[in-house]
Amino acid sequence: MDRCCLVLSGRLLDGQDPDAVHERMAAAFGMEMAGFRERVFARTPLIIRLGLDAETADAQATQLRALGVEADVWPDGDRLVWLRRDNQVRGPLPEDALERYAEPGDQWCHDGGQTWFAWTPTPAAEEPPPLPPQAQVPTQHPIDDTATLEPEVTTPAPHQPPPLPAAPVTKPERKAFSFAAIVTALVALLALFWHPASPFALLLALCTLVYLHPRPALQGRVVAMAAVVLSATALVMWMHRPAPMPVAQPYVPRPLKPLSHGAPGTVAATQCVTRTSEPKNEEDRFLLTGERLLTGRAQRKGDTYVAEAAVAVDNQCHPSELQLYVFHNGVFIGTVLDKAASLASTKLADFDLVDDQHLRVTLAQCTDKPADCAATTVRQFAVMPGGGGWTLGETK
Repeated sequence: MDRCCLVLSGRLLDGQDPDAVHERMAAAFGMEMAGFRERVFARTPLIIRLGLDAETADAQATQLRALGVEADVWPDGDRLVWLRRDNQVRGPLPEDALERYAEPGDQWCHDGGQTWFAWTPTPAAEEPPPLPPQAQVPTQHPIDDTATLEPEVTTPAPHQPPPLPAAPVTKPERKAFSFAAIVTALVALLALFWHPASPFALLLALCTLVYLHPRPALQGRVVAMAAVVLSATALVMWMHRPAPMPVAQPYVPRPLKPLSHGAPGTVAATQCVTRTSEPKNEEDRFLLTGERLLTGRAQRKGDTYVAEAAVAVDNQCHPSELQLYVFHNGVFIGTVLDKAASLASTKLADFDLVDDQHLRVTLAQCTDKPADCAATTVRQFAVMPGGGGWTLGETK
């Protein structure tokens, strides 16, 4: 007995709505709409049933036409073919049905073969038999118990489509290099040698990164990141630059003068000197030979020694004017203040020998009452080597 196969062409009958037809067919096959379109209609034309007798094949073809689609019955032969349309494999189909379903531009391949052939219509090909009369689409579609469609369309396992040819390898386009990244790198290099330009270089590098982020067709992100690192390094170097070396003012020699009195008619200077603090070293003894009245305040750091002494006293031998004397390696190098601090107007509040070359002096301005003084001025002095020896000067 001759066997037949049922082929679904994928074409709709005239006047049918695609969505409505797909919905009816998916319900008839017991499939979801998305799965039906992917597994059935996307592969049409294809064989949906094999090994049917002629009566059953005709009955199921009539049912499919009633649903609104084109279906044909073909002899069930051993020679099958595959179609490739729009770069998608369709089928399988009986080889005899190739002329019926192939379209210009399609390619075909024997089942089990590896070579695709361009399809061209045969000039002498006979026209296909006319389609049976179109059946009216009922509102409901009863399925005959003797010839029912299977709920799921399957393709026999031995029939596998041949592989599609490999896509041609295209040479990737060469990306253009960003001119902004080049300028950013040059500015960052400049900032390494001239640190004040580092804030502008860092801002420019960050703006370049923002500019390149939404533009994948431009190269230069690595260069912009390197510019950010260089600019940040230059900025750190600029912010932590070493403090300038203090510049000592020209040294003006100030020789020691005899102890003076704040008012006429006071006691002799020699009597006040005898009431001074005990000298602790050779520097203090040098001040006593110049008739200075030691207050007892002094500091030493390394080879530098600073002592406070009175250059004027009142009639009770109390200091009225104070001065600071600086020694280096035991040699007197000068006084700190150009004019001794008078307790009536300026008080020598404090002094601090920071190290052997830097001295900080705090002065307070006083009102009519000597006790009413407020610290208002801090002055910096430096002990530095000069052309003729060590010198003392105020730093700016």
